[in-house]
Amino acid sequence: MRKIPGVKTARVSLNEGLTVLDLNEGNTVTLGRLRTVLKNSGFVSKEAKVEAAGTVSAIGQSLVFTVAGSGEKFTIVPGMTSHRAYEDLNGRLQAGSVVVQLKGIASAPDGNSPSLALEAVQ
Repeated sequence: MRKIPGVKTARVSLNEGLTVLDLNEGNTVTLGRLRTVLKNSGFVSKEAKVEAAGTVSAIGQSLVFTVAGSGEKFTIVPGMTSHRAYEDLNGRLQAGSVVVQLKGIASAPDGNSPSLALEAVQ
């Protein structure tokens, strides 16, 4: 993982089934790319706890988070998201898209687009 451009540090715990990555500011690595590297190394990737900066926009009835730098997109899942965080975003979106720092759980079920369950918004 450390060989991937944009990865600053990587800590792996096989006992916990956990990989913790710190990325360089301004990196363009995507979660999809990191999942592919894990899969090609013989590991299974389930969910990922993420903290990222980017833009949230309303597209149809959905809120979509676009990660700054990589352009990777995540649909924000209302039912799995902190109600307060979701309402905060909805309130801010009255004027169009908004730049935010998000914390949440990202998942990408096979064959589906990635989604994000928000924990907090700054």
